[in-house]
Formats: sequence, structure tokens, C-alpha cells
Amino acid sequence: LRTQLKTYKSFATIIVGSSRTEFFLHKDLLTSCSPFFAAALSGPFVESHTQTVTLPEEPLSSFEYFAQWLYTRSLAHDTTNARGQPTYFVLLDLYALADRLCVEALRNDVCDRIGHLAETTNSVPTPSDTWILCERIRDGAPVRRLVADLFAFKKTDNLLETHEDEWHPLFLKALVVLLKRPQRQAVARHALAEWRVVKGEHAGGAAACDVCRLVCRANGGHWRCEECARVLCQACVARGLGGCGWDWPREGACKPWLRDACQYHEHG
Repeated sequence: LRTQLKTYKSFATIIVGSSRTEFFLHKDLLTSCSPFFAAALSGPFVESHTQTVTLPEEPLSSFEYFAQWLYTRSLAHDTTNARGQPTYFVLLDLYALADRLCVEALRNDVCDRIGHLAETTNSVPTPSDTWILCERIRDGAPVRRLVADLFAFKKTDNLLETHEDEWHPLFLKALVVLLKRPQRQAVARHALAEWRVVKGEHAGGAAACDVCRLVCRANGGHWRCEECARVLCQACVARGLGGCGWDWPREGACKPWLRDACQYHEHG
């Protein structure tokens, strides 16, 4: 990017928010990452003649983070408050902005940052964050599935007991469906290797499948996770579906956002 900047000659003016704050950004950077800006600044619109785009409804703070990402391709800003608590709402607002501007790479980076933040702070978004998720971000966006998975596969007892805010009804509905229906990520999150029950390792020479609970007999071909030692039978692995839930302390690295972060990405 540093080398390419030397060849960028033209700038575009982006006017943001009710304060009409002006940003002077390289046009080539904007149009290369955003079909929205590519159409506005190069298409048959007045913006292409003035090289000015006005975004009166966008939050200024989110656009500042976008401008920083545009030149660094990293989310370097702090995502915790003064008390060290994670500020998921900042990332969710940034995702919403990236979605409206059609910036796919930024959406993917935000999903990665949310997953990393959840692990490093051992936290999940708050009930108030679910209103941003369901009111400002489109239905079907991968980040909505990511947040639901965080609640399904992490311990959330303390949050449920202490947080007084209301949950968004659509998020609660999505979470109930996730927990009730067998899901692909419940099996895909494991590092499975072929395994046989060995007499003496398990009572009676058998182990129960973690999904269907049927007994996996000795000498039968089965699968076991190399991370958490869960056992799955051949039929459940072939089906590729299982129940979502939290099982401390065996979960370790067996979380969907750690095993396969790309499932929450979009690739146009």
C-alpha cells in the first residue's frame, strides 16, 4: 500500500454526519475497496463531477475508524473502555457502516476482531449490542451468525444474571433456533482424527458419541477430537451436524470462530 500511494494522484471529499465533517481521501483507495464509492465517484452521477460524496446519516466515529482502516488495512483502535470492558458496539457499528458502503474486506476484518476480542477478554456482546446487530445490520449478514455462535459456545451465565438491558427479540429467536436444531459448526469445530475404542481406556471397552449418545463399541471405526477428546461415531461425522452448547473445561480451541474464521467471511 505504501508503494501504491506514490501513484495515487486524485482525492475525493467525503462529508460525514450532521456536523458535515470533511475527509479528503485517495479516490483510488476508496474505489478499489468499495463498489459504492466506485459507482458514486466514477459513474453517471453528480458526485463523479464534484468528486464529493455526502453521508449525512453515518456516525462520524465509525467513519473515522473506516478511514484509518482504509490506509492501514488493520483495526488498530482500542476495543475496550476505560474499565477494560470490551466495546463490541464499536465493532458492530463499524460492520454496519462497511456493509452500507459494500466494503467486504472490512466486514471480514471486523468479524475476525470480534472473535479475537471474545477470546482474549472471555466475553460476549451485551444485550444492548444485540439491538445494533438486529436493527442496523442486514438479516443474513455473517456477523449475526458469529454473535449467535459466541453465545452458543461460550459461558454466558454471569452476563445473563447481571445485565439488566433488554435483548432484541429477533436475536433471542435466532439463538433458540441455533440451540434447538443440529448445526454444521457443532461438528466442524473439532479437529477430528480416526480413532478406535481400546478396551481398558473406557469402561467396558466403549465410549459414547458426543452427538447421538449411542455407544461406540470397541474395534469400530470412530472419530475423536485431538483437542478436546470428544468422541463421534461414523454416522454423526458423515451427517456433519450436532448440537450447539458449552461444555467447560473441555472446549479449549474447539470453537467455530477459532477453527474456521473464514466461515464468517464474505467473498464476492
